[in-house]
Amino acid sequence: MFQQQRRGLDELNRTMLIAALVLSIIGMIVSQSIGWLRMVLSLLSGALLVLIVIRMMSKNFNKRNQENMKYLTYETAVKDWFRRTFRAKGKAGAYQAPRAKRAGKNPTWAELKQYKYLICPQCAQRLRVPRGKGRIRVTCTNCSNVFETRS
Repeated sequence: MFQQQRRGLDELNRTMLIAALVLSIIGMIVSQSIGWLRMVLSLLSGALLVLIVIRMMSKNFNKRNQENMKYLTYETAVKDWFRRTFRAKGKAGAYQAPRAKRAGKNPTWAELKQYKYLICPQCAQRLRVPRGKGRIRVTCTNCSNVFETRS
């Protein structure tokens, strides 16, 4: 028979769901003295939830995909701006992290005891650093991004 396909939760729907939950929680926290604000937050939260259901049940896949791609374009632009603005500048003496061995495979228990595995926030390269060195500055071998972490 004919099988119906639905979009489900894409990135835009997930973001709207999180926003609806945050608005609901803020609405619960707001005291009774500001009743109109509580009502507005509840209406916004409800409207977002209705919009999520409408997008999930829509049969116009191309339109929903275009909306999601436009959202992802804006999200990427904002993330890139934050990375450029707040990225730590490289300094001398930074630890140059080697790429994780056995790329694409899970580390062994012995490796997990000896090394901590990290993901570069800029390029998602998997890196490893020695455990027990305290707070260290790590330089990604793939994109040269420098960030601080605890080992």
